[in-house]
Formats: sequence, C-alpha cells, structure tokens
Amino acid sequence: MTKELKGEGVFAEIDADRFNERIRVIRYEGNITELVPAVLAEAEKEGAQKVIVFAKRRDEPELFKRLFVTEGVIDGYYMGREAAVMVRYLAEKRRQTDSYLKEDEIVDRLYEKPPRGMNQTETALTLRKAEAKDASQLSLLYQKVFLTYPTPIFDPSYIEKTMKENTVYYAVFDEDRLIGAASADINPLLGHAEMTDCAVLSVFRGNSVTARLFEALEQELAGRGIFHLFSLSRALSYGMNAVLYQAGYSYRGRLVNNCRISEGLENMNVWCKTL
Repeated sequence: MTKELKGEGVFAEIDADRFNERIRVIRYEGNITELVPAVLAEAEKEGAQKVIVFAKRRDEPELFKRLFVTEGVIDGYYMGREAAVMVRYLAEKRRQTDSYLKEDEIVDRLYEKPPRGMNQTETALTLRKAEAKDASQLSLLYQKVFLTYPTPIFDPSYIEKTMKENTVYYAVFDEDRLIGAASADINPLLGHAEMTDCAVLSVFRGNSVTARLFEALEQELAGRGIFHLFSLSRALSYGMNAVLYQAGYSYRGRLVNNCRISEGLENMNVWCKTL
C-alpha cells in the first residue's frame, strides 16, 4: 500500500508492503534526519522486518549513522542521478542468508566473458503490446511460472489496474496461447522504469522469448523518453541473470531477503541499463 509521509521540512512516498514485511521509501524530499524516525515508526506499526530507502547519494553518511547499510545502487533513479539502495534490518532472521557466496559465483561466471548481446532466433511466435483483454491470460501465465510473487499479479484486476496507471506489458503468443510476458513499471516523476514480471513457459525457453520482450519494451520506453532502466532478478537464477547481462545490463548489488518469489524470501540482484 502506497502512502505519503509528511512532516516539518520533509515529504516521502512510501510503500508499506505487508506481504513482504518491508517498508520501502520510493522517493523523498527534504531533511533525511527528519524522515528516518517517521519511517521507523511506520515500520513498527506495520510489523516490517526490513526498511529500504532509495537514497540520494548525499544522504548516505547520515543514513549510515542511523544503522542503514548500502546493498546496491540504481543508476539514473532520480531523473538521471543514481540512488543508493540503503537498508536497515529490524529482525535478525531477515538479514541472515546462506546462499550469498553461491550467488557471487553466478555473477563471477557471467563476467568471465563479454556480453554477446541478445541474439534472436526466427520463430513463428507473435509479439505484441498486451491490453486489458489479456489480463486473465497474463495472470494464468504468472500462476504457472511462479509459486509466489511479491505483487498481486495472479489477480487479473490488479494487472488491469496497473495497465491504466504506468505499467506497460508486452506478450508473446504461440497462435492464441500466451507463452511469455514482461512489463516495464514506469515512474514518470523520477524518469526511470523497472523491468519486471518476466515469465516464459518452460517448454518455450531457449527461443529468445525474453530477448524479444526486452527489446520491445526498451523501444517503447525510449519512445516515451525513459532511458534509465533497472531490474531485480532472483540471485540464484543463473538464467535470468544471464538474460540481463547479455542484454547489456550491469550488476549493481544484491538485496538480501528482499521479497517473496518462487521459493519464499529470496535475495535479488540489481541490474541497471541506460539506453
């Protein structure tokens, strides 16, 4: 649930995310020292285990004093200026992870060779921009691919709602059957977009479906004047991290126990690209 926090000399838009037991400060203006107590109070009220601030780099020293640490960086987050993804843990179990070094190995393997680009194979599959009429098929696709997901994309009405706001979906069909989709969640106020909701049925992987989806979304975003993109991928998924690396995205950090997806709370890698 998105809400606004206002105080003397400070404003913030926050996401009180009960499903993932976290508070995210999406954007803010004003004195960060005034903001932190209000955000921590909100976290206590919501029962959050983790607080995430998309911080302006000038505010990093002050947030360090308030026990926040930097887990990643998002290029171009604030109208072309980067943001530090700074976090504070409010539950010991939330900061514990047993897979960090294994996830490091995945990134190491990717960077052993230069990206070759997203080569597309010729297929009979059809790609187009998704519309409201596709919401039910999209929700069914996501239910087939993911056990759990950090946003309510299993609900067609949620997908329709996001389409009316600032999210663009592209879909790939095998005749009339939806077999893959991805979206770009645009923040027009901050001038960036998150590439997300990427799902392809397992039997169609290896047909460059994701490459085609990303290319279409990037062309759409460039046409709208949005050039700073980022994406979060499951840190243990070699395939999705490889897709982003090959598409020209750069690794920019890892968010520990960030959200519930697939197997439960998972670490998520941050990848960024400037068009």
